[in-house]
Amino acid sequence: MNRISTAGAHNALVQYMLKNESALNAAQVQEATSAKSTTYGGLASTGLDGNVKLLVNLESEVSYSSTLIANADATVTKIDAIASDITSISDIATTLKTAISEAMSTDETSRSTYQEEASGWLSDVASILNDTYGGQYLFGGSDTTHAPVSVDSSTYGALTSDSDADTSYYSGNDTLATVRVSSSQTISYGVTADDPSIEKLMRALNMISNTDPLDDDTLTSALDLVNDASSGLSDIGQTLSDTSSRIQTASSHLTDINSFASDQSSDIKSVDLAEVSTTVTTLQTSLEATMQAIAASQKMSLANYL
Repeated sequence: MNRISTAGAHNALVQYMLKNESALNAAQVQEATSAKSTTYGGLASTGLDGNVKLLVNLESEVSYSSTLIANADATVTKIDAIASDITSISDIATTLKTAISEAMSTDETSRSTYQEEASGWLSDVASILNDTYGGQYLFGGSDTTHAPVSVDSSTYGALTSDSDADTSYYSGNDTLATVRVSSSQTISYGVTADDPSIEKLMRALNMISNTDPLDDDTLTSALDLVNDASSGLSDIGQTLSDTSSRIQTASSHLTDINSFASDQSSDIKSVDLAEVSTTVTTLQTSLEATMQAIAASQKMSLANYL
């Protein structure tokens, strides 16, 4: 009867040791990861099953908002590149206005230099309008894989002071790029190379380069076009700036949402490290005591047997 009682006590100690060992392992994982569990199932088993669905939703929101923030920030950088190109084009327009004024004060037979300069500036503007960012053309609308502008004479023929608007240099489309800033909102941005302001500058440069002799009527018409172009390019720059600000504001709002969801998620998953450290120490002490008791029980059992 005593042997049976001793065996029962021994088995009970072994079961208690195994239970403590399992609890200790779980607590040590929590201490190492600072999390209640590394799996959703583990969280449910800790009594947080009511928060698991919330945690899944929060982590999904963090992932989604992080993607939107990254896209928004990349778009702001892209808009900066577009705005820089528009500034360069505006500088050419300003230089052209000065050249036209100078040309008008010289004899028609001495204006060939201005024609050559205008031809060069036309090529410069075309080159800027064929700029890329991240391997994508900036001024071709949604067609980002092909250069949108060609000023080759076979594509963009000679124009005169009587010519109407001509965008034959342009091969892109009118669909602006968009960036998503929420599940329900997208923001369009950018400008296409066939924008009226850009077209007027291109037409003015074309007229000056191709009219021979370069008469006052052509210069006057070109100056009117360039003045309109300069005003329009300024408006484009302002619109780009305003759009960039809108996207940055949206990104800031997304960052707030992301931070809130991350904090809520962390609160659900994280443990009190001081409390867990105390639990680990307590369980280690209890496990050692249980193992000592089992060893003593085994010795007692052997003595009883002998």
